[in-house]
Amino acid sequence: MCISVALGVSGVLVSAALLFVASTPSVQAQYAATTTVSLTVCGDGLVAPIEVCDDGVNSGAYSTSIGGRNCNPLCNGYGPYCGDAIIETLYGEECDDGNNSDGDLCDALCQNESDPVTVGGGGSGGSGGGGGKGSGNNKIPGASDDGEIDYYGDTDVVIQGRACPGATITILRDGEIERVVEADGDASFDYTLTDQVPGITTFGFWALDTQDRRSITYSATFQIVENAATTLSGILIPPTLIVDPEKVPPGSPVSFAGCAVPDATVQAYVNEDETPIETLSAGNGEWAIGYDTSQLGVEVFHTVKASYLDPTNAALESGYSAITSFYVGNNDVDTNLTADLNFDGSVNLTDFSILLFNWNGTGGIADINQDGLVSLADFSIMLFYWTG
Repeated sequence: MCISVALGVSGVLVSAALLFVASTPSVQAQYAATTTVSLTVCGDGLVAPIEVCDDGVNSGAYSTSIGGRNCNPLCNGYGPYCGDAIIETLYGEECDDGNNSDGDLCDALCQNESDPVTVGGGGSGGSGGGGGKGSGNNKIPGASDDGEIDYYGDTDVVIQGRACPGATITILRDGEIERVVEADGDASFDYTLTDQVPGITTFGFWALDTQDRRSITYSATFQIVENAATTLSGILIPPTLIVDPEKVPPGSPVSFAGCAVPDATVQAYVNEDETPIETLSAGNGEWAIGYDTSQLGVEVFHTVKASYLDPTNAALESGYSAITSFYVGNNDVDTNLTADLNFDGSVNLTDFSILLFNWNGTGGIADINQDGLVSLADFSIMLFYWTG
């Protein structure tokens, strides 16, 4: 069991530089999450499928050869280099024939070579020789005396993802609110943090849709690279989810509803059933599923959670929403759940410690959803209400 102190949730190691915290964290081995969110970090030195390159620095600085070229800050191409078939006069290139070979009028360092001698004599006939390098200073601008280029770029973080169209996205940095941004009509959001301090940093994300329904919070911990733009992309914020009504007589229908990215296949799982109920979200991201409770046990709480498949790439699935409870029966029960177990006005590590102390216990204050067992469902509810 691995707990991230910053947000108090469990994590799964994705790469040496990225720690992704899933929406349905694993408290015990048998509760391992079965869905993932694809997060690509430009700057972790690993070339993801959507990246052209990633050398871990991504300065985009000039290179004197193809082999030494430097990936750019967005990981979607390379900075200028000798051999890219573009004459970079800013870096002292006199020619560029697309290679680093000598003997073809443009040498390995993209400098003009002397005219070759033609068969049977000829040549320029003059003492100047023609086209040689000469004795001028051909030092690359910005280079030191040993030829090395000193690069001092900005240290930025680029965050890109998708949520519900029009939703407000709260970005947390090390548990504190960094910025609130809005998803556009296509459900995309994009934000750049400039002049960042390099090092290990944890970012969290949660969305509030246009109907004031809140998503679960999840986080990503990764390395911010100095003098480079570190890009965290491919974020799929889990769908929002409510159950209406929260208490129904036996056999009465309930509705599961929320918001996701547009035109997505939304999957709802009742009581951890492995076979989901599916529907498509509308163009505005709204989705709803009617459910017949006649097949469920009575006088007990039941749970539902939801995720969605990315409509642009069906191989990518969002993390789960918060596990939401509803009661089937006629007894008078309290459906107003609270994760503030010590009643201090915050849901934080103190409440999490109380939950762990009572783990697998039957009932009690840590049984948030009142189903008779302190379990993963209670943990998920606590994450939903987490304040830090």
